[in-house]
Amino acid sequence: MDLLLTDSDWDTFSESGSSEGHEEIDYLFSGQARSILSSLEESIGKIDDFLSFERAFGYGDIVRSVTDPSGQMGRVININMLVDLENVQGRIIRDVNSKDLLKIRSISVGDYVVNATWIGRVDEVVDNVSIVFDDGSKYEVAAMGQEKIVPVSPNIIDDSQYLYYPGQRVQVVPSNVSRSTRWLCGSWRDNQDEGTVSGVDAGLVYVDWISSAHVGKDPSASPPSRLQGAKDLTLLSCFSHANWQLGDWCMLSFAAHKGTTEQYLHASPHNPIKGNWKPEKGFKRGNLGSKLEEIFVIIKTRTKVDVVWQDGTCTTGLDSQTLLPVGVANAHEFWPDQFVLERGTSGNSQRWGVVRGVDAKERTVKVQWRDVALNQANGFDGEQMEETVSAYELVEHPDYSYFWGDIVFKVVQDQFSDQTDNGHLTSETGFSMDPASKGNNRIGIVIGFKDGDVEVKWASGIPTKVAPYEIYRIDKYEGPATTPALYEENTEVLNQDLLVHDMQTNGHKGKDLLNFDGNDESGKKMSWTPTSFFHPRAAIGFFSSVASSILGSLGSRSLLSQESSLCASHDAKECDILLEKEVMETCNHGAEHGLTELQTFGTTNIKQEVEEIEENNNSMMPRSSETSDQFRQFDMVSDCLDHYFLGESKALAVSQVKRSWMKKVQQEWSILEKNLPESIYVRVYEERMDLLRAALVGAPGTPYHDGLFFFDILLPPEYPHEPPLVHYHSGGLRLNPNLYESGKVCLSLLNTWTGSGTEVWNPGSSTILQVLLSLQALVLNEKPYFNEAGYDKQLGRVEGETNSVSYNENAYLATCQSMLYILRKPPKHFEALVKEHFSRHAEMILSACNAYMEGAAVGRALEYGGNEHDENLKGSSTGFKIMLAKLYPKLLEAFSNHEIDCSQFHELEK
Repeated sequence: MDLLLTDSDWDTFSESGSSEGHEEIDYLFSGQARSILSSLEESIGKIDDFLSFERAFGYGDIVRSVTDPSGQMGRVININMLVDLENVQGRIIRDVNSKDLLKIRSISVGDYVVNATWIGRVDEVVDNVSIVFDDGSKYEVAAMGQEKIVPVSPNIIDDSQYLYYPGQRVQVVPSNVSRSTRWLCGSWRDNQDEGTVSGVDAGLVYVDWISSAHVGKDPSASPPSRLQGAKDLTLLSCFSHANWQLGDWCMLSFAAHKGTTEQYLHASPHNPIKGNWKPEKGFKRGNLGSKLEEIFVIIKTRTKVDVVWQDGTCTTGLDSQTLLPVGVANAHEFWPDQFVLERGTSGNSQRWGVVRGVDAKERTVKVQWRDVALNQANGFDGEQMEETVSAYELVEHPDYSYFWGDIVFKVVQDQFSDQTDNGHLTSETGFSMDPASKGNNRIGIVIGFKDGDVEVKWASGIPTKVAPYEIYRIDKYEGPATTPALYEENTEVLNQDLLVHDMQTNGHKGKDLLNFDGNDESGKKMSWTPTSFFHPRAAIGFFSSVASSILGSLGSRSLLSQESSLCASHDAKECDILLEKEVMETCNHGAEHGLTELQTFGTTNIKQEVEEIEENNNSMMPRSSETSDQFRQFDMVSDCLDHYFLGESKALAVSQVKRSWMKKVQQEWSILEKNLPESIYVRVYEERMDLLRAALVGAPGTPYHDGLFFFDILLPPEYPHEPPLVHYHSGGLRLNPNLYESGKVCLSLLNTWTGSGTEVWNPGSSTILQVLLSLQALVLNEKPYFNEAGYDKQLGRVEGETNSVSYNENAYLATCQSMLYILRKPPKHFEALVKEHFSRHAEMILSACNAYMEGAAVGRALEYGGNEHDENLKGSSTGFKIMLAKLYPKLLEAFSNHEIDCSQFHELEK
């Protein structure tokens, strides 16, 4: 009966205000309150247990110690996990080793399986379901669909791939009990319709075959049938014991189940339901193990891991709560037993190394170098030598880039890589599949690294150690061999590959800093001085280029070029008339060939465009403050044959010849000529108004200080409604997250990266000057590491700032290397700038190098005074100093070769 208190009752309690009232309340509610508090404590305990998530780690994960978050990193090399299990009745088994757990079904979607020499990925599984009826009869059926076996109760497993599980009550549709049914005990009777699932296993498996160990032997060999019987497949798995998570459903292995049965049957219930667990109807406790398998849900995990640290030491049994996961490690972090090459060498080099230890703070790596004789069948290691080198002069070996869980094929070194050996054709790498390896000993999975070898567990279950050149890694995420891979899957990679291909095959396109040439055919330096007919020549030259590209009239184009060159000795008006006449004749010639597109640009339009441009010819004259000896910040030049975008937009050239486009280009030129800062230089081309080239000077305080960076720009036909296209001349170096080796420039203002508001291109307000300033200030900035997508969240954190320091050191080393490239092959039309710039900055560059080698942090050379006690200024690593010491004499030599006085630094070298 509920206790109801009226207002007068509350008034009485309030007025009494004495212990009598409190005693009354205690008498009325104390028992109920204690009951509520007891239940609440129990509920809070359950919530605490549920919310006590621990950090989950996988093999190979990078970690730091909680007690030393800025110290060295380590890799997880072993995982031991204990779990608490709960069955559907609420009973609990505690501290079960995760290695004793089984999946409900042996093969699941996404698993990798082996059939003879083929490796594939499971796409779909058809269950074999064993059902026991209430009278004890039992049969097995392939569950091709739910029309045969219909669950009676809702599925408690929230996983669509597990439609059936042991202990589930199901109804069998009699009409569908067919030849796929195999009676194990008893026979079918009409009154049988419901039973209990006693077991589930994989029956038929649909497999997407990925690759074959014999693909080099017989390229035409077709993969096995997609539909396979589970008994014909070998599951390729490792580390499955470390992949269990809270909420996963599982079963116990027979040995584990036997050892925990009594604990399980007599355990206290986890929930308030009273009484012992009762098995399903028709079963006796005595035959529990033989009749019905049990499923459990994981309610708690406790993990301990073994970690090998960068210095080579190993710590075992660490609680996962004592470690911090590392989301991002920079490219200059290395690990014990990692395979490396010296930077600049290819994967075909016979000299490779094994990392023995790393000094994470000083960026140095102890490497054991090895020489492998690839032409010898046994492939023995040659002389081994240990050396401590800079982390900045190493890269991971591209062919030996193995990781925990990688799928590999076993290969042997072949004496003749281009011939067959006993009928076994070698692969492109000079390896052939091991003819002595049979079946499941040919395909395996990487489980670890030790003493310069790779530990592999083969499909047969046998683990062995092999040299890195004795195995070949396959991409387990690649598309199936039975269907063609989709083009869209790797659009970015394909685009970059196409870009590199174009750079190699097009003589006028994609030339990097190494391919610039500032001389004409006679070897003389080319220069150009603006005249009073500066704009008309550019406009007519552009029209001529348009006509030439459309009509394909080489003779007319040649004539136009000859006439254009004669303008230097005639009056501007006579030149304009002559060129205008030639363009009119060219247009008429195009009309005779039926090219109606060009007819829309008649004589009147050309006259208007030329007249409008000529009205502003004085705006492009050199500044009065400049002398002929000083490299002008803005100027027009001829000959754009080395421009990256020379071959672009020829098919659309006609659409460029519009009044709005011409006026916009003129406005851009005017803005650049009047507003360029002293550290940016631009050249435009008289024969191609749509092309520009810019040089940017790295700003002080950044890892790019005193460097020169070159960009080619194209104004597309839709400009300014579409942003310009920009190509960076990288010289093969990656010195910024936004600037790729291929020349791609990643910037939201160019719509090559995501952005919003003022970050993206605005046709009404954005300009080329804005693009150049963004490249100089926002891309080539003080902390470029944080330019990488998502890395801005690490700003101010220990992990992010540590990686940023390392990135700056490498960026400065790359900047110094780019200086050497530019000095060796200066870009066309910028030869004078290169000499002038480095003549002025050589002393600052060499002084900065000396400061860095003494301990100054990158970008803070001017603040460094040699005070080793100033922790704010000291920060460069030993590895950085080692690399810079190798570049310094090269810079000194390059400056001296360009007649730059470096005598004081030569004295220091001595």
